[in-house]
Amino acid sequence: MTNIQYVLSDDINRAVEESMGRYLKDSRANCVLLLSKSGHLISQAGFTANFNVQSIAALIGGIFTSTQALAKLVGEDKFKVMFQEGRSWNVYFCVVAEQFILAAVFDKSTVVGMIRHTAGEAERELSPVLARAIVADSEQAGRDLSQSMGAQPAQAGALSEAKAPERAEEALPDFNQAVEDALSQLFS
Repeated sequence: MTNIQYVLSDDINRAVEESMGRYLKDSRANCVLLLSKSGHLISQAGFTANFNVQSIAALIGGIFTSTQALAKLVGEDKFKVMFQEGRSWNVYFCVVAEQFILAAVFDKSTVVGMIRHTAGEAERELSPVLARAIVADSEQAGRDLSQSMGAQPAQAGALSEAKAPERAEEALPDFNQAVEDALSQLFS
């Protein structure tokens, strides 16, 4: 899995929050989440007291990863949209700006067609905003982060010289059933 760096400036964060608020309102979902493809929660809007959103985000990241492997097995480049339907709760998620996932958690009173339509609108709105947040290398990410925090250029250089230890890529186990079981427990 590629380790993509991203920096959310105040402007980008504000635009993301506004778009997430519109998506929540227009879709009539209970909560909406924006996360990295690796499952790190970036932003959330809506009613989340009943849910452990950190766990949901991590599980969605896992589902996304395993589903992309499935896409390759059936000759597709990728699957862009995924939908999980339960007795009471549903989860719909789609790829945004190739590196992020936009998810909606909603109950049976919300029509999935409304979620799908408004997710498309939110994806078109968020893609150019989030594309500005993606940084090609970690040195640039350090400079961007320093600038957004108001650090002086000398401090930014010091930040960019500190490199994270390299680690070998790990193969992900096949955990579809474990993910489905965990989601069932979260929503039951």
